[in-house]
Amino acid sequence: MPVPFPSVREAQLKTILQILAGGECCALFGLSNTGKSPLLRTLTAPEPARLYEQLAGQPGLLIYIDCNRVVELTAPGFYEIVVRSLLEALEGNGSIPPLLLARLREQHSTITTATSVFQASLAFNNALFESCSQLGRNLVLLFDEFDEVYAVLEDRTLLNLRALKDKFQNRLVYLTATVRPLSESRTPGDNEFAELFAAHPLSVGLLSEADAHQVIRLLWEGKPDPKVAELVTRLAGGHFGLLTVLLHAARRNPNEASLRDDPNARAECLKVWNQLRAEEQAALKSLIVEADEGLPLHDRERLQGLGLLTLENRIFSDLFATFVRRQCCLPAHTTVGVVVDEDAGEVWVDGIKVTVLTDLEYRLMKLLHQRQDRLTTKEMIVEAVWSGQYLDSVDDARIEKLVSRLRAKIEHDPANPRYLLTQRGRGYKLSSRPVEAKEENGV
Repeated sequence: MPVPFPSVREAQLKTILQILAGGECCALFGLSNTGKSPLLRTLTAPEPARLYEQLAGQPGLLIYIDCNRVVELTAPGFYEIVVRSLLEALEGNGSIPPLLLARLREQHSTITTATSVFQASLAFNNALFESCSQLGRNLVLLFDEFDEVYAVLEDRTLLNLRALKDKFQNRLVYLTATVRPLSESRTPGDNEFAELFAAHPLSVGLLSEADAHQVIRLLWEGKPDPKVAELVTRLAGGHFGLLTVLLHAARRNPNEASLRDDPNARAECLKVWNQLRAEEQAALKSLIVEADEGLPLHDRERLQGLGLLTLENRIFSDLFATFVRRQCCLPAHTTVGVVVDEDAGEVWVDGIKVTVLTDLEYRLMKLLHQRQDRLTTKEMIVEAVWSGQYLDSVDDARIEKLVSRLRAKIEHDPANPRYLLTQRGRGYKLSSRPVEAKEENGV
């Protein structure tokens, strides 16, 4: 008997579960805010777990691991979050052997206090060995936000994960979620870990119309007006993040003109745009300027995989198409770098206009630009952004959060900034040229 799913992306969920239940690894990819995290969290719910058991012929334990919670980007840091997530899922479960829980706590403690990578690796291997041997069910590890961790882990750490998978076969399975396909997320070369996922790369893609309506039903307080639901669905075009932003705006004002001009919707379009590579942006512009010419097959498949084109080769949303059209008409800011036009109150990064900055973010941007290539201390930031009277009340955490928000809006990859750089223990610097070398970055 089929198991019902009270969720979105039912068909995709079932495909993923079929792969995992077959003992094979799966690599999800999709731009930020396309709904990867909700999809992975849904996999840990009771209904998917029951379907997994039907498909695999034995129960499975699906563990959600948010790699953003990694304390430090090292092998021990990665091992720690895996075992911590496993413990969090097992604590309070009466069917788990108490001795296993005690051993997992012991291994977690060893990882956090380890004086060497070898010691942490040994404790991690013991934790997985004991889990796979004593749980009485398959172990499925769901690695969300895996991009940065995957980029920095040493080959031997990834080989260790591969060796564990080879040892336990169907009893241990991995699923990863990244922005780009796993094959593009690391420097090319021999990567036996990536080979585990080669047969099953899956694009998260766009929501179907039925799934979009299901999201609206889940997020709307009470029963939504059908006309509003149709309007929001049409404008979002199946993009999960844009749908949720427009839904929030529609509660305030469901007028189409207002939704099209909503600043948060524009910010979401900008967020999508800033994740794209130059050739992908050029392909979208070409589709706007020379619609009759179409796109080469390679460009079409890439943009469809990223959830930017429909199967009919149209830009997924008229709202986003309008955004791309504006990008085509922008002034020719061709200089590489950050440009602040104080007269217009505009900020441009590598020729792309940053459309939405808060007042505090713009003040910080202006200060950093005025001191380009020079150190800007935290005291200077408080003075310019909040004024001197707040010098003793604005703490480091508040400054860091403001810098982080600005970085998310001006950097292509905020985790590896090229312009807004941190000078450890000293302050920040806005570089006049893109800094590619990570060791120069200081973050």
